[in-house]
Amino acid sequence: MNPTPPIIPDLSSLRASGGVDEGRRRFMRNSAAALAFVSVPNPIVTINGDEEYEIVHKNVKLPRLPKELRGLRVVVVSDIHSGPFMDKAQMDRYVTRINKLKPDLVLLPGDFVSNRREEIEPLCDAFQKLEARHGVYGCTGNHDYFDDADHVVNELEHAGVRMLRDAHARIEIKGKELALIGVDDIGQGAEFHASFRRAVDGLDARLPNILLCHKPYHLEDAADYGAGLIVSGHTHGGQLVLARAFGLVFSIALLISKYVEGLYRVDATQMYVTRGIGASAINLRVNCPPEITVLTLV
Repeated sequence: MNPTPPIIPDLSSLRASGGVDEGRRRFMRNSAAALAFVSVPNPIVTINGDEEYEIVHKNVKLPRLPKELRGLRVVVVSDIHSGPFMDKAQMDRYVTRINKLKPDLVLLPGDFVSNRREEIEPLCDAFQKLEARHGVYGCTGNHDYFDDADHVVNELEHAGVRMLRDAHARIEIKGKELALIGVDDIGQGAEFHASFRRAVDGLDARLPNILLCHKPYHLEDAADYGAGLIVSGHTHGGQLVLARAFGLVFSIALLISKYVEGLYRVDATQMYVTRGIGASAINLRVNCPPEITVLTLV
């Protein structure tokens, strides 16, 4: 059953065109202040960079997956936000933990930096040590555009991350192919349909596929195209969470997305929205620890 959708505002207003989205930051700060007056039973408060993160394991049934690819371990890490709340030492610790998971693939669906191009350098120093049998792939997020997205992407490519910008890659494993599709951040002046069509141009529709899309707004659209699995971030799982009930996460993230964290499905298409490991606007999480996700394809 799909979760009951909340009212979603005009999404075109959610991305800053040339700098930090100060309106969103003010909203986050004001909401954090409001939380101080709300009684939350047994809250989990984690300051980003502490060791209080979760490793979430999920089995995902991927359509058209050949038996040779069953059991493939896909680690997803999103919303790193290298910058004032995430330094190289913290990222080094995350990389060490990811490598211990022995992933087949590592997928990084966007928001590598907080808001400045130079913040990508410590991230690349840390993430170039990632070890994945079949590669590390990423797509851009909205924060990567706040200063110089091309610079962010170029530095990531030099660090060994293959960035999929409205493009796809075909990976051969045990004689079988898996398609990875990546769309550039969908924001102001961009449309999912045009980006997706560019990304899959020339791709065999019979291949099992995973779509990297930073914002989790497009599950229904991707299902119309026959996407198998979408990995997204952006919401931080709400970051400041009041409660969870009836399959919903009650946080300010509900104002921008009906998909906040976890696994969702429309028809044969599934989407996993990770809470990510970084923080935005304020260095605080309530009832919402950072997350490293391990998706096992079955």
